[in-house]
Amino acid sequence: MGDGSDERDEKAGSAGLDREGLLAENRARRAQLREDEEAKAARKNGTGVGVDGEQHDADSAVGDSAAIDGAAIDGAGATEPAGAPPADTRATASKTLVRALAASTVILAIAAIVLGVLLAVSASKSDDSASQEAVNTAKDYATTVLTYQSGNYSDLDRRIRGISTPQFADQYIKSSQAARTGNDAAQATGTAKALEAGVISMSDDTAEVLVAVDQNVKSPLVPALAKDGIDYQSRVKITLTRDGDEWKLSNLEVV
Repeated sequence: MGDGSDERDEKAGSAGLDREGLLAENRARRAQLREDEEAKAARKNGTGVGVDGEQHDADSAVGDSAAIDGAAIDGAGATEPAGAPPADTRATASKTLVRALAASTVILAIAAIVLGVLLAVSASKSDDSASQEAVNTAKDYATTVLTYQSGNYSDLDRRIRGISTPQFADQYIKSSQAARTGNDAAQATGTAKALEAGVISMSDDTAEVLVAVDQNVKSPLVPALAKDGIDYQSRVKITLTRDGDEWKLSNLEVV
């Protein structure tokens, strides 16, 4: 009987211990669940407690460290001196400078074009002026050479030498001696008037000009001549050669 009673008491004690263990385990589980809920709530609100809170603080520290390191890297890469204007201001200034330079380039290009046109016009006017000077000179020289009075060729020779090259003056005076002898015999006088003239060719040193001349010859010893003489027209090609600032007559040819 004693052995049976002891066995029952041992079983009852074992059952009580199992019940206490289950209750303790249950309480521990509930406590852990509460801590988990509180930790979740804390993380949701941005604050941490216990181990999770320390992890949150560590994450924040890592984030802050990364931010600091990023700032340090940005600072190390920058070369701007203290007090430098903001990047936007520098960009605006650069754009303004580029526009100003572009505008200046356009203005210079326009000025160059205008200058080129003015020079071309000036050159054209200069050419026209030189041509007109040659035309006027040729007309004057033709009139001078073809106007004469018998018995007074010394005055004509003086005028010819004054407007001609030495070579042409000598040649012309020598070649006209026979005609002068005939004019002296007829006591003839001749006048000439240049009507029109045009440049045939022209360079810096020479010019060829064709001149249309009205001429009149009178002689008291030839009754067949009218009282006012005989009028006729001729064309002469005048060659001019530049001598300093003047044109000199270097050839005269009747054409």
